[in-house]
Amino acid sequence: MTARRVAGRPRESGVTRDAPSRALKVFSSILAPTTVLTALLFYFGTQHANAFYGWFGVHYSVLGLSVADYLIRASDGMTVPITAVAAVGLATLWAHRLLETRLSPRAWQTLLRRAVPVLAVAGIVLVVVGLTGLAEPALLYRFAGLPGLCIAVGFLFFPLADRLHQARTGRRGSPTAAVVQWTFTFVLVTIGAFWSVTDYSSALGERRAYEYEVALPTMADTVVFSGKDLGLRARGVKVTPCAPDAQYRFRYDGLVLVQQSGGTSMLLPRQWNRADGTAILLPASGDVRLEFAPNGTSRDRTC
Repeated sequence: MTARRVAGRPRESGVTRDAPSRALKVFSSILAPTTVLTALLFYFGTQHANAFYGWFGVHYSVLGLSVADYLIRASDGMTVPITAVAAVGLATLWAHRLLETRLSPRAWQTLLRRAVPVLAVAGIVLVVVGLTGLAEPALLYRFAGLPGLCIAVGFLFFPLADRLHQARTGRRGSPTAAVVQWTFTFVLVTIGAFWSVTDYSSALGERRAYEYEVALPTMADTVVFSGKDLGLRARGVKVTPCAPDAQYRFRYDGLVLVQQSGGTSMLLPRQWNRADGTAILLPASGDVRLEFAPNGTSRDRTC
């Protein structure tokens, strides 16, 4: 028995039509718990932090970053991929509804017939590109997140092509097979999306670090006062001895604060560069005081 046709368009059975939503419900029940989502965000944040601080030669673990620090960095790395996927998905849905309502039944059937092989071929191409990025990462290194995105979108095209084929021909597929197909599809799409966001977060971390390096000359001044000589002898850092009876006997100018977390301050010389620059980690101490002021502020330069 074939599906009932309305206005020249086959109607899918209710079970087959609901297969994606049923599969998504099963799959989301695994990822829905807050602990799982938090763990994912924490992971993406560590990738971002590792790339950002690694640019300056510092391992992120020594800074004692808080969970909030990681979650903020995760949001930075996820904004663009999520926005892009949502925008493409919404545009596709609008285009589908517009064409379905505006085209005649015959033209709609012709479009479906041509769309099926196009989606299948596009899916194969995207999966091959994604697997190429897995086998030879250097080939697509400049395109952060692209291999994973190709895997996610490519595997999504196959069940979509099958769904359009069923809509055009009126053929009913096995409800169980449809749910299983969409479940595996969501697994592969999630893996691809996870891979894509991970790569993009790392690449964005390096980009943010480079932007920070470029902005160093215009950033706020950080002056370090210490009761003893800290041995800060980096390029561009000026050491001023204070009076022997002063509470803070040494003053260090030419520094910029990058991060303060876990009782440790990460400082960079204003003239830092990757060729010969040195990052400074300064533990919190009652014998050390940090003073901040906007760059170029006219103030007393003495102790």
